[in-house]
Amino acid sequence: MIKPLGFRIDEKELRRAGLDYWPHLDYEVVENWDELVKKLAEPIDAGRLWLLTKTARQSYTSAAFRAGDVLLFGSESSGLPEELRAQYAAQTLRVPMRSQVRSLNLSATAALVMYEAVRQLGVSLDEMP
Repeated sequence: MIKPLGFRIDEKELRRAGLDYWPHLDYEVVENWDELVKKLAEPIDAGRLWLLTKTARQSYTSAAFRAGDVLLFGSESSGLPEELRAQYAAQTLRVPMRSQVRSLNLSATAALVMYEAVRQLGVSLDEMP
């Protein structure tokens, strides 16, 4: 997750939100995009970075996901910055939705795409780290 998050992840807020699974997640928070790029240099250089955006032409179901891929989702209100979408235009994916309304929120969209990646990898959820 890239700061600023737009939400708090301290124990009190997580408990309040009912996120009892949080201790079982493998996540990291970075200060900014540049810090993330340094950490993910290999997947980005190898073209294994997928940006999820409503402006993409390619559906997430047409991507061939591989182990080590990075899925990047923007904020719910403003999405990913235009400069990132332009820089990685060939690696943008979208979840088809009606243009008149945003029918899926960020959480639902992320779940959809991540489960498709897991399905393609043929990995049991119990086998995941």
